[in-house]
Amino acid sequence: MRKNTNPLRCEHVFKVLEKLDTSSKAITELQLETRISPVAFYHTVIPALKELELIQEVYEQGKHNSTKRIIRITEKGRKLLETLTEIWDSIEVVAEA
Repeated sequence: MRKNTNPLRCEHVFKVLEKLDTSSKAITELQLETRISPVAFYHTVIPALKELELIQEVYEQGKHNSTKRIIRITEKGRKLLETLTEIWDSIEVVAEA
């Protein structure tokens, strides 16, 4: 597999983890909800988040004998999301002052 030269953007990490915080999602649903370009999403964001063990991918039986790719946040991903949320909240408080 070719190593991707595009960097993983922090905003993409936050968007994906935030969408997965309450429930797992089908990969296509997640891409649409995050509004990350499909090329960046499928070739950079998802592979990098899997490699960093922030998300995991499982396969479930779908309709008509199809297979659905389901993305779940890991405990490590949840901890990172909590930290990023705390940082974001503290930035907003400073900006309001």
